[in-house]
Amino acid sequence: MIRRRLALPITLLSVSVWLTSALPARAQSDKNPALVTADTLKYDQSLGLVTAEGGVELSQDGRTLLADLVSYSERDDKVIASGSVSLMEADGTVLFADYMELTGGMRNGFIRDAALLLSDNSRGAAAYAERRDGNRTVLRKAVYTTCSLCAEDRSRAPLWQLKADRVVHDQQAQEIVYRDALFEMFGVPILYMPYFSHPDPTVNRRSGLLPPNYQSDTFFGQAIRIPYYYVIDDYSDVTISPMASTKEGGQLYTEYRQRLATGEIHADGSFTSKVDKRDDNGNRQEGEQIRGHLRANMAFRANDDVTWGASIFRATDDTYVSRYSIPDRPSSNALTSRVFAEAINDRHYAAANAFAFQNLRTGTSAVEEPLVAPILQYAVTTEPGDYGGRWNFDVNMAALYRQNGADSRRLSATTAWSQPYFAPSGEVYTATAMLKTDGYWLNNSEESLGAAINSGNDDFAGRAIPLVALDWRYPLVRDDGKYRQLVEPIIMGVVTPYGGNPKNIPNEDSLSFEFDETNLFSLNRYPGYDRWDGGPKLNYGLRSAVYGPSGGYSELLVGQSLRAKADDTFAASSGLNDQLSDYVSRLTVSPGRYVSLVNRLRLAQNKQLSVQRHETSVTLGTGQTNLSVAYGKLGPTAFLADSEEREAASLSTRLQLSQYWSTELRHTRDLGDEGGSLLNFAGLRYTDECFDIMLFAQRTFTINRDIQPTTTVGLRFRIATFN
Repeated sequence: MIRRRLALPITLLSVSVWLTSALPARAQSDKNPALVTADTLKYDQSLGLVTAEGGVELSQDGRTLLADLVSYSERDDKVIASGSVSLMEADGTVLFADYMELTGGMRNGFIRDAALLLSDNSRGAAAYAERRDGNRTVLRKAVYTTCSLCAEDRSRAPLWQLKADRVVHDQQAQEIVYRDALFEMFGVPILYMPYFSHPDPTVNRRSGLLPPNYQSDTFFGQAIRIPYYYVIDDYSDVTISPMASTKEGGQLYTEYRQRLATGEIHADGSFTSKVDKRDDNGNRQEGEQIRGHLRANMAFRANDDVTWGASIFRATDDTYVSRYSIPDRPSSNALTSRVFAEAINDRHYAAANAFAFQNLRTGTSAVEEPLVAPILQYAVTTEPGDYGGRWNFDVNMAALYRQNGADSRRLSATTAWSQPYFAPSGEVYTATAMLKTDGYWLNNSEESLGAAINSGNDDFAGRAIPLVALDWRYPLVRDDGKYRQLVEPIIMGVVTPYGGNPKNIPNEDSLSFEFDETNLFSLNRYPGYDRWDGGPKLNYGLRSAVYGPSGGYSELLVGQSLRAKADDTFAASSGLNDQLSDYVSRLTVSPGRYVSLVNRLRLAQNKQLSVQRHETSVTLGTGQTNLSVAYGKLGPTAFLADSEEREAASLSTRLQLSQYWSTELRHTRDLGDEGGSLLNFAGLRYTDECFDIMLFAQRTFTINRDIQPTTTVGLRFRIATFN
């Protein structure tokens, strides 16, 4: 990432250096020839003077110079261009001047009444400019803006412009210095700066202050953050961002970055000592305490096949990262730290991982959070055989430790073989055979989470589970003019023993189960290794789709699962606890680039077809004007002890009111019996070639101890070239 800074176009002289080498033949030995056209071209040998006059046009190396008169004096080593001078660069930049003069072997020069139009339509001007000693450029009475001039009245001041009495560009120091600079908006002076400086455009990174950030809300009050960017060396830098607020004191946020030959490191951290924390009952705590976070991400490549690294994220407490709006914070209720190494070669995959977690939920204890180290995995898929069959091997080992609770070590191995067959009639068969084996070594197993197991301090548990499956699909395709239709019935039969989940095997990695269309045809619907979807079953469904000529399509998948008998492996709210499962479906409609609909549904298999889960999202419009609506309903979830039915909806819209004005609205609402608004946002935005201004108001209604409902009103202001 490169920090962008303001760069007043002070290249008014440097681009004209080319002119000296374009005329004299002795200076063209290492350049392409210059093409010169003019009404008259004269050479006075006695005076050593070359003169081109009348519609002069010189072209060389993608540059074009136009002028009424151009002359070169060999005796004085001077180039003069006058009369409607314009110089166009290959990138589209155009320099206009009334008079241009270069002397001293291009080391010194002078331009009068100069103006510059850059390729991005930004523009600058100066009463005159000088070049000294081939290194130093001085502009007098300079002005710069990115705004277009008013078409009706070109004498009207642009929306914003920067004026300076004197601007000095030192090419050797790579620095631009401004004296008596004035920033104007709508022709009205806003900010006067007697002196300031910044690196020139050739410098990618240099230490210095960055633009401040301002915010005002009910939590912080009035707050300002002033970042300082410090370049350590060519490959590393640090940004220190202290913040001061009227209600919550100060906070220091620091970001460090380093790029190495084989990888990179990105770390950030913050701390504050102001008390803004509440206990589990919502009571404000007294006294001061240190709060903060530390996060580091690093990744390195040992060779083309092997990568390794780590990611660390920890906070002093469970509400800090949300309360202080730490950037890129996780949407989940846990902070995850990980150390990893991975190797991928052809069809082989190997990985080693270690995980530590910090739970952000209310009432959780850190001593019960597991440390998972290591998790080792090796997997390989063989090349297809003569008839298309292939083998899959997977070996996984995990060790889990708790300060207070059960420890476990697990070793799992899975061997699978699959054979596809394409019948002449178009039917597609896939046969699968699999053997899954697991061994568990347990300590303090009576305290294990997720399963009521036998008492005892040390236990061993093992299992071996065979499985055979046959998947049948019959894709029926029909071309109807410009449209292609697809109807595909799908049936999968799975035979595997009942059970497979003895009570002395803990459930550590298969807690978050949800039955939906994504795992309808899975051999094992549980995520992870600890739980197994046992017993014979028949999974069936129908996929139907219509594809249009311009890329639009509609697709529907609906299905159900039939078990040989009811099984209590799954919880009552899972949709799989009865012999017949719930119905699951997914409808996707995207007839064109301006319409998109996704609807996912799970219905109980009773007569009422009661809704167990429903998710819908609709997006209409373009990037400039659009409307998005989302709705979600979720029944009680087995893996959350305190879960209940939840229902919410959100609406967001963006309207392009005119060429420059737009508005944005967002609303999220809890539709439960005791629900209400969760988020309200409204913004009015003005954007043109030089400004991006947004006035917004936001209200959040989240309550979680020190995270209280907050109202924020702010102004986001960006000026082209400054940001």
